[in-house]
Amino acid sequence: MTDRTLFRASAVALIAAAMASAPALAATGSPAAAAPAPTTGSMSAAPSASPQTIARAGKALHQVLEINHSYGAKLAHTTDPAGKQRLIASAKDKATTAITAQGLTVRQYDQVLAEARQNPALRARLFAAAGLPAQK
Repeated sequence: MTDRTLFRASAVALIAAAMASAPALAATGSPAAAAPAPTTGSMSAAPSASPQTIARAGKALHQVLEINHSYGAKLAHTTDPAGKQRLIASAKDKATTAITAQGLTVRQYDQVLAEARQNPALRARLFAAAGLPAQK
């Protein structure tokens, strides 16, 4: 797993959930982390992920958003660069643990989130699994 992959996962999660108040990991990623995923077909195409994978990704998304929110607040109050780096590393570790605890790899999680950005039906299922309100 690379930093770029985890940052992308966090950035996509934040964008997908419209959580502008939780910039902990997204703000530290590379410019490519926030780039939109390329479209690869119809937006209404059936998701390639199984219902179980979507449910697991939704649970992980909920946890990752909580981690981002918590660490975003901590980062906002930290001025020491070394302290910020420690917080970022800790947040990345916790996010990875949250994802893998659901039986997913970070790559699988990234794929579900990227697909949800392009597929409104999948996004709705992912949000429901995460306990998030549907995006309008």
